Amino acid sequence: MQISASQQLAPAIFSRGPTSNGNPVSGKALEVPGTGENEARNEPEQLTLGTRKNAIAPVLTTDELSQLRLLKNRDREVRAHEQAHASVGGPYAGAPNYQYTKGPDGQQYASSGHVNIDSSKIAGDPEATLQKALQLKRAALAPAQPSQQDRRVAANAQQLAIEARADLNALLLDAQRTNNRSAASGSTIDTFV
Repeated sequence: MQISASQQLAPAIFSRGPTSNGNPVSGKALEVPGTGENEARNEPEQLTLGTRKNAIAPVLTTDELSQLRLLKNRDREVRAHEQAHASVGGPYAGAPNYQYTKGPDGQQYASSGHVNIDSSKIAGDPEATLQKALQLKRAALAPAQPSQQDRRVAANAQQLAIEARADLNALLLDAQRTNNRSAASGSTIDTFV
């Protein structure tokens, strides 16, 4: 027996009050009509949970099953790829964003994605910028198969690292010049041989 949401149930099912003769309603009155022991034997076998799922799920053709398998594989690849970027990118990478394709089963599967990254310099700190650039390069190349876009981001991060090294070297040279000027202006350095 199948009960739908629109089927009306007898009011006696919900009543636990006394009947008109003063006796409490028996347990039988609380049963859904048609579920007594003798009546259940006459009912056709009920669907089990497993058969109910199969009865509801649409039947897919061989081509649709093949397409579904491809979509599921692509979904796994895309999610792993973008998660690798996000994990290695740390505080400079955002959460993965996905674009979806609807499968023949009605579900959404990730078909492409991206992770936003902050590739700006850290103002006034070339050493921190260098560390950031190296982390961004690792994040761009983190997936097993980096895309062309991933390789471009890695190249940009490499360029940022080169600029940060140049800035760091300029600061070091400036510090050396300052030390040399102060030594030439009268301060002495004693050396022992």
